[in-house]
Amino acid sequence: MMCGGDGIADIMGRRFGSMKLPYNQQKSWAGSISMLVLGFLISLGMLYYFSVLGYFQLEWTSTVQRVAVVSMIATLVESLPTTEIMDDNISVPLASMVAAYLVFKF
Repeated sequence: MMCGGDGIADIMGRRFGSMKLPYNQQKSWAGSISMLVLGFLISLGMLYYFSVLGYFQLEWTSTVQRVAVVSMIATLVESLPTTEIMDDNISVPLASMVAAYLVFKF
């Protein structure tokens, strides 16, 4: 989520981000949507890559849904206002790990 999602969010937000989020004027709808979509696609691509290599087998219908949930949570956390104590480079990976652990555990 950080590698692809957050990177493209910054680029797209700076380029097309005239409409800001109502709760965080530092972030834009364009950046958040870009993070959601690209983070989701890159995460699925990585899971597909490792499943093709035989590291694990996935049931893809539920995997896509679970990755979508993790992507939404990561995007929501990334869109929150940052503080001096916690910035999104720490909060997004932590939230993604916890969400993925909880979603894929069941």
